[in-house]
Amino acid sequence: MKPKDCFGGSLLKNSNAKTKRPLESKLPIHLVLRSKSSVLRLPKTFAKVNDCVGVIARKHGVRIYKYSNVGNHLHLLIKIVRVGAWAAFIRELSGRIAQVAQGLGGQEKGRKFWTQRPFTRIVRGWREAFQIAKQYIALNELEANGFISRKETKSLKDLRMIFALG
Repeated sequence: MKPKDCFGGSLLKNSNAKTKRPLESKLPIHLVLRSKSSVLRLPKTFAKVNDCVGVIARKHGVRIYKYSNVGNHLHLLIKIVRVGAWAAFIRELSGRIAQVAQGLGGQEKGRKFWTQRPFTRIVRGWREAFQIAKQYIALNELEANGFISRKETKSLKDLRMIFALG
């Protein structure tokens, strides 16, 4: 992993980024959007949020390899067609999800919905790194559905054992 493969989220100490977000159109990207509250998995918002993700990705030509709605954050393993399409995609995705969740989840409109800027990490490689990223997102989905807890998987070896059994 190169030192400049990650950007956003808790890596940004202040609101103004000093470097450009690293993006690749030939490699997958792990994207995390974290919300201030756990309204993304509520029964009245869950389907609408999932539909928004699919519709907006198709509109901007973004391929989704793995997706997980965990409740207070979303994990996506995606591939963008053009680096120039990133801005429109993330702007529409984050804005539309915030509108849907605040409109249906009982949140106050006008309040800040996302805790941090979107976190992205370039997944270097289509074999092992890509499979590990997919398994990590699947693990988050299992945790969100209540099948396992984080305490059950202390290492990557434990994670691989879970997927070998299932």
